Amino acid sequence: MAMIKNQNIIDHLRRQPFLPFEIRTSDGRVYAVDHPEFLAITHQGNVIHYVTDDDRLITIAVSQIVSLETRNSPQAA
Repeated sequence: MAMIKNQNIIDHLRRQPFLPFEIRTSDGRVYAVDHPEFLAITHQGNVIHYVTDDDRLITIAVSQIVSLETRNSPQAA
């Protein structure tokens, strides 16, 4: 299993234009990142902070992230 590095997360956050993505963790949880401001990486780079829609703050160890997946965006009608 490939290990996700903090640079992979930074690359997703800085992508222009930004594309929403999902973070999947080793325990099966999925976190939807719909905007770059929903996520912050610590200076050490080993932890990220995710803000939920209801303003809860979730701390995730980067070592527990198993994949980053670009989300499907709706097609224009």
